[in-house]
Amino acid sequence: MVGHPLGENSLETELEPDLRGNTLRVYWYMLQQGQSVGVREVQRAIGMSSPSVSSHHLNKLVGMDLIEKQPDNSYELKRVVKVGILRNFVAYRGVLLPRYSFVALFFTVYTIAYIALTMVAPIGLFDRYVAIAVGIVGALFAWFETYRLWKIKLT
Repeated sequence: MVGHPLGENSLETELEPDLRGNTLRVYWYMLQQGQSVGVREVQRAIGMSSPSVSSHHLNKLVGMDLIEKQPDNSYELKRVVKVGILRNFVAYRGVLLPRYSFVALFFTVYTIAYIALTMVAPIGLFDRYVAIAVGIVGALFAWFETYRLWKIKLT
């Protein structure tokens, strides 16, 4: 995948009005696949009415210089841009995860580790409640935001 080292933000601003709706859903699908995809594969995966609709959105992405058509008529990702809802996701091993999932994991591990440590070492009652409350509130907030982003990702 190739990217522009300079001017990436202006490219994203320029592409944002066109990269939405079903075109964004096709792009999202290609980001998750990490390999070349065919027209019918995209049609079935996204639930489009016909291969021509799928082909239209793939060609639109080719025109935006985000993907390229291969000699075998498959399409391959060329560039990754973060526009719209994609700004709130991070790619990790072929899966797009909401950014808050990392914060949620941190606070969850923090709270569990703190509770385990309080079983071993004596800590003041007030300190214990404050630390546990911070961990639980942080974890709940982050898990809520993670769930909210996951639910609205591109249904």
